[in-house]
Amino acid sequence: MQTAVLVVAVAVMLIGVAGTFMPFLPGIPLLFLAIAGYGWYEGFQVITPRYLAVMGGITILSVIVDYLSGVWGARAFGSSRAGAWGAFLGGILGLLVGGPMGIVLGPWLGAFVAEYLHLRDVEQAGRAATGALVGLLAGTFARVLIGLAMLVSFLVVVL
Repeated sequence: MQTAVLVVAVAVMLIGVAGTFMPFLPGIPLLFLAIAGYGWYEGFQVITPRYLAVMGGITILSVIVDYLSGVWGARAFGSSRAGAWGAFLGGILGLLVGGPMGIVLGPWLGAFVAEYLHLRDVEQAGRAATGALVGLLAGTFARVLIGLAMLVSFLVVVL
């Protein structure tokens, strides 16, 4: 039975790793839930409360970074506050309205529109929008690395 539970936990974690670059799956939180579920099953002897707390902290940090990566990218490319807020709001609206494609286009469009309305400069609006997209891609890359690190860490602890 223990092997079957481990296989299920690893399968859920692999889905979580896939979710780190597919926006419609909550990748890192899914990884954490698989770790917590396995810990609960085995009585938190191998997956200790301390280990679970560390994984929980990494999960929370990852979610925060995920939501702010587009904003940071826009700011790094010289966006004003308006463009950064546009990237943030565009990301949320894109997720709600546009699904997976909206997550990519939302921050870009949000940063572009807000920056353009603020400065009336198409070139600067384009730079801010590009920065939002670069930030989004950097955030995705970071999530993939974090997800893989969580999976490897779990396997090292359990095996």
